[in-house]
Amino acid sequence: MPLPRAHRLMGLYAVLVAAATAVYLTVPAMHAPLWAAIGVAAVVAVLFGVHRYRPAQRWPWYVLAGALLAFSAGDTYYNVQEQYFSASNPFPSPSDAFYLLTYPLFAIGLFGFVRYRWAGRDLPAVLDALILTAGLALPVWVFLVQPLSLAADMTWQQRAISIAYPLGDVLVLALLVRLLASGPGPRGNRSVQLLMAGTLTLLGFDIAYGILQLHGTWQAGTALDTGWVVFYTAWGLAALHPSMVELTAQLPREPTQLPPRLRVVLLGAATLIAPAILLYEALAGRAHDGAAIAAFSAVLFLLVLLRFGGMVVAYRKAVAREQALRTATASLVSAIRPQDIAQACDTAVSALFGPDDPHASALLPAVADADPQEPREATRLVPVADLGPEAAARLKGLATALACPMVPSDRPPGGDLPGVLVVAGSSKVLSEIQGPLESLAAHAGLAMERIALRQEIIRRESEAYFRTLVRNTSDVILIVDDDNTVRYASPSAQAVFTGAQPVGAVLPDLVGPRDRERATRALAALRADGTMETHDHWWVPQDGGRTEVEVRCSDLRDDPTVAGIVVTLRDVTEQRQLEQELTQRAFHDALTGLPNRTLLLERVERALLRSRREGALTCLLFIDLDDFKLVNDTLGHPAGDMLLMAVGERLSASLRRSDTAARLGGDEFAVLMEGARDPADAELLAAQVLQTLSRPIRLLEDSVSVSASVGVATAHDSANADELLQHADLALYAAKAAGKRQWRRFKPPLHERVLRRHELQARLDAVVSSGGFALRYQPVVDLATHDVVGFEALVRWPDDPHGTVPPEQFVALAEETGHIASLGAWVLRNAATGAARLQCVAPGTPPYVSVNVSARQFREADFVDQVRAALGTPGLIPGSLQLELTETVLMRRDKQIDTVVQSVKDLGVRIAVDDFGTGFSSLRYLREFPIDVLKIDKSFIDDIVTDARQVALVEGIVGIARTLGLTVIAEGIEDPAQHRLLAGMGCRFGQGFLYARPLTPEQAAALLDGAAPKETTA
Repeated sequence: MPLPRAHRLMGLYAVLVAAATAVYLTVPAMHAPLWAAIGVAAVVAVLFGVHRYRPAQRWPWYVLAGALLAFSAGDTYYNVQEQYFSASNPFPSPSDAFYLLTYPLFAIGLFGFVRYRWAGRDLPAVLDALILTAGLALPVWVFLVQPLSLAADMTWQQRAISIAYPLGDVLVLALLVRLLASGPGPRGNRSVQLLMAGTLTLLGFDIAYGILQLHGTWQAGTALDTGWVVFYTAWGLAALHPSMVELTAQLPREPTQLPPRLRVVLLGAATLIAPAILLYEALAGRAHDGAAIAAFSAVLFLLVLLRFGGMVVAYRKAVAREQALRTATASLVSAIRPQDIAQACDTAVSALFGPDDPHASALLPAVADADPQEPREATRLVPVADLGPEAAARLKGLATALACPMVPSDRPPGGDLPGVLVVAGSSKVLSEIQGPLESLAAHAGLAMERIALRQEIIRRESEAYFRTLVRNTSDVILIVDDDNTVRYASPSAQAVFTGAQPVGAVLPDLVGPRDRERATRALAALRADGTMETHDHWWVPQDGGRTEVEVRCSDLRDDPTVAGIVVTLRDVTEQRQLEQELTQRAFHDALTGLPNRTLLLERVERALLRSRREGALTCLLFIDLDDFKLVNDTLGHPAGDMLLMAVGERLSASLRRSDTAARLGGDEFAVLMEGARDPADAELLAAQVLQTLSRPIRLLEDSVSVSASVGVATAHDSANADELLQHADLALYAAKAAGKRQWRRFKPPLHERVLRRHELQARLDAVVSSGGFALRYQPVVDLATHDVVGFEALVRWPDDPHGTVPPEQFVALAEETGHIASLGAWVLRNAATGAARLQCVAPGTPPYVSVNVSARQFREADFVDQVRAALGTPGLIPGSLQLELTETVLMRRDKQIDTVVQSVKDLGVRIAVDDFGTGFSSLRYLREFPIDVLKIDKSFIDDIVTDARQVALVEGIVGIARTLGLTVIAEGIEDPAQHRLLAGMGCRFGQGFLYARPLTPEQAAALLDGAAPKETTA
């Protein structure tokens, strides 16, 4: 393969120079003309290269050509003087003037390359050049400049000129290093390599010439002259190589500078030059350049520190840019719209520029080509004005922009561009961040292509989806022409139009007779009014029935793919039935089918409006079944459901058509009575309801008798529906309080009682939370000796400015509200503490303390722990605690009760049955439970003196207790006759007002001490 023309030209020039050099070294008579020819040939090579390759800036090359001409002129004058005039050249001479002119010309030319090679300031490259130049200048100074300045046989002019030569070489070297540091380096440009080789050769041989001249051994015409020949030739070849145009072409991207490893090696070597020279002089025994070496070392280390500081700053900037690109890449990956891509690019560009540099960015479909020869995929700087007024407005009127095609760098050229990322700002910053911007543009292009590909996939999938959907949808899709003829029907039409073929038929003829005219009008109105859609419901006849369809008509006559009216029919028959069923469930009870509370309230409101308009009376009855829970517990929930359904049927059967029976929930019912003349009609209906529900109801194999409580309210006492329901509820509460099978009509005092109850409940909550109850102690005495053997602890309401509450009220309320457990725990704890104090002052046998325990408290999970804690009260004598249980607890026997009773007994606690004989008394639980004490209720003691049957009953109880080994305590003894009679029966213990009313702790202590209590209290 033949060599390129440029290479052949360079080879020819090198061969001619080599031939001339050979003749120069072998034929002394030809020294002067051949040396002049070699120098002029270099000048001609530079001028020919400029003419041939036409670089962007030519004057630096012209200046270098002038420098070569001046250098050649100095050599020619020197050689002519020695060869033709046989005279020794004086020093200095005119040739030295030419030589010295060479160095500033070289410096100016190389500075031009640096200026056009890299626009703006490049401090890192300058520092690299200064470090290397200073490192090389030190040995020049030590071994050449300083000896020349101290030479005794030279005049000051000779010394100055001699020193100027190496200093000029150092200046040229500094500018060459600056050129190398600001570009891609000698590896990528042959002209730079040749310039560097020539300059280094010039520097080396100039230094050698100075050293030889210093020692007086220099001689012209020797092999040493080949060094300058290499210099001439290298610079001429640099101009003849095509890469010479790149030396004045601006680099838009951030300079690569020196490779990191090479940079570290060169900087390290430069800093080691001064210690090496100092070591050399110390070994030679003449270390007299310490000051110069120290000064150069200080300068070098300062420059190196500045350079490494700049590297740290550059690294931080690179990290920040990398982070910005990572963030932008993550945003671009998640982008689903072009607006998201533009937003991500704007954010990344702002992060790359920083807050202080004005900038703007935009995604454009194309950028005007500044250079038609440049590929479309190339990044380039463009004036913003060339992008058009719209783009200029988006770029905020900035002057220069960098256009980065949105394609990856490794993609082959050609094809459509997704777009161009255009970033406007200062040229310097744009050049610095060109690499990150190109990467950002590439990622943005990939995101654009991904979005476009996704949209295309969605479009194709949508077409296939809708095609499949139309064929398989349960909705009927019809296309109707202007004459209402069906041109197309989806396959699902066969399920709706059974027995009829839709295609070719007139659409109104396919619907029910009652809807045909409306269907015709709807289609005509759609065509005439210009509306896009209409909605309607039609009935379509079918074999054995009809189908209700929801109709949607769309006018797509202007769509060339349809060219007709699209009618969509949806079968909503089951939906309508479901809606009716849901409506039924929403307003009716699922079990009985009666209206529920919501529907009842709505009908009450309508009834009140009619009653005000017609002058009639609206009444409301609330009905609650008595002991319904007992039916569920004994017969099971299915029987309970059957009972509720039977009650609903009986209520509905006993009412007028205008009345409404409803179920409110559970075992609660309601009856709305409209058109009553006066409240007596409602009271009569309440009595009738009680009578109707009192008849036995047959459930499976059993007959159940139920009773009910009824509350009655009328519109006379109620302002609205909510108040009427509230009043009926209050009346029901009053009926249940009066006993079973009762009815009560609401009256204003009922409301006041409810308010008092709520007030009492609030007071109870406060007292329970504060633990402010009081304890009273009623003594239990030995009927034979009248000695106090124990006390029953009784809880009392504390002193309250609102008034004292009887125990039967707040205890019952505590049972209802759930406070009884907390109240019982408080009584148990404080009764044990009080008993311990009383036992300390008792002169004889310490008395025991008896504490009442409710059924709810007894079933608490921590009840046994509460008893154990009470027994641990300091000073309480073991075995002196007695718990009083009602018969209700014992009758509801289960494993939990058995376990708790046995656990309490194991702790040494006695068990007493309180109010024995008032409940479901059974001899079985007296035998099966570990009971210690029976307390005969006061109701049996009251008439014992006058009623022989009561005497017999009490004697029987005492006899049974004696037989079972139980202790008997008679309650409510109030006169001596009762005392004597009970003592005669063998009843050993008793308590009552005859001995003392409930006492405060101080009064109980005084009683034990033998003194009569100062004051007694209930």
